[in-house]
Amino acid sequence: HRRRWLLMKFNFLGGQHKGFSSKQNTQETVNMYLEVDPSEDNKLTLYRVDGKLSMLTLPTSPIYGMSEFRGVLYVVAGTVLYKVLSDWTYTTIGTVDLSFDTTIAANNGGQICFNSGTTNKAYVYDTGTLAFTQITDIAFYGSPRVDYLDGYGVFVRPNTQQFYISAINNFLTFDALDYASDEADPDNLVTFIVDHRELILFGERTSTVWFNSGDATFPLSRRDGAEMEVGCAAKLSVAKMDNSVYFLGRSGYGQGLVYKLNQYTPQIISNRGIEYLINSLTTIDDAFAYTYQKNGHSFYVLTFPTDNKTLVYDASIQDNDMAWSVRETYGIGRDRASCHVFAFSNHLVGDYASGIIYKLSDTTHLDGTLPIAWSRTTAHIVSDYKRVKHKEVVLNFETGVGTEGGAEPLVYLTYSDDGGATYITGREVNLGVIGQRKNRVQTARLGSARDRVYKVYGSAPVKTVLVSGFIDIEVGKT
Repeated sequence: HRRRWLLMKFNFLGGQHKGFSSKQNTQETVNMYLEVDPSEDNKLTLYRVDGKLSMLTLPTSPIYGMSEFRGVLYVVAGTVLYKVLSDWTYTTIGTVDLSFDTTIAANNGGQICFNSGTTNKAYVYDTGTLAFTQITDIAFYGSPRVDYLDGYGVFVRPNTQQFYISAINNFLTFDALDYASDEADPDNLVTFIVDHRELILFGERTSTVWFNSGDATFPLSRRDGAEMEVGCAAKLSVAKMDNSVYFLGRSGYGQGLVYKLNQYTPQIISNRGIEYLINSLTTIDDAFAYTYQKNGHSFYVLTFPTDNKTLVYDASIQDNDMAWSVRETYGIGRDRASCHVFAFSNHLVGDYASGIIYKLSDTTHLDGTLPIAWSRTTAHIVSDYKRVKHKEVVLNFETGVGTEGGAEPLVYLTYSDDGGATYITGREVNLGVIGQRKNRVQTARLGSARDRVYKVYGSAPVKTVLVSGFIDIEVGKT
């Protein structure tokens, strides 16, 4: 039997796309993200996610919400609202009865409103007078979130089609007649967001857009032609970034797709693997999201707390099959971040289980005190379902990165010959001590298979960059 010898560059890189059947697609990307270099024919590189460096531990927990306003960081941690300065000193403002769904908005009058739909309570801190007050106006009905539009605080009355507004630049005062009903469809309102001075109202199956028309009776009017046949499946999944709005959707036909708005048109950004994963979860209506931009990447981070799963979409990647990844905290499942804020020139996240505020850092190689366990699982390697001998795999990592203790950092290569159901014990491969830049990351004598899936993984506390992979294979006739 004649055999063909072939050294091929195999694409070890890619996004999260594992589907309903591992026979179809096995690709998984955990705690890594892709970078596309258009200057080199769209060359792909995988980078390990940022580490988390502890900046402050507050005495109460967990971190429910954070917001920066006029150079000061405001943090809701457990039952206490704190004011944090850039030198990381903090003072207590007052006690609150809020929850994990805390949202925060500020107005031009210097007031900051802290709202929870779970407790149906809201509080206002006046940064000028330093007064801290719970909203007790009889015309305040609670809301799934709070936002701000042209001087008005905006709220949605729970389990209705109604939304209502506060007085101009005063979150504490309401008029019982300052409300409207979104009656484009008979579904109740789920949530809303203000973007580009427009109010986007998300119902259970449909969405509409409103704007400040200046009408004397009620200042907001519905924008004609901006009705959308998609609603929202999780009130806290709505977030804005890159001049667009992102959310987990629901319609009259199903749920569990992730969208972004292109003006007034919802565009699906989830791939089939992500959609299968979302719809296999126990609960999706408690999902929450935050967004941030760093080093040219725009991340939409979507966490499902009931099922301990965090999915991340990178809007800088045009291909939805490449743009998604999974983010995990070791031993937990989901990522530990409960919220995000950009303050003091840093990306800060709050811990969902403690009072710690972390800084995201690409030079920090731990998730707090925990390792960052990353992995990349490839697509199937098949050649007309003929038997293929795998002679050698060479992984093009950035080498010579070493560890803080001077030890040799290890990564591991494993593979599956049954479609990703089971894997062999991983083989150790050395990334090289500090300065050992020419170290080759390779392993040989890998047996043969008709259908093989590779997985590379590690957790060494070092800079981790995977550029490409090569496989030396021999293809048989049968």
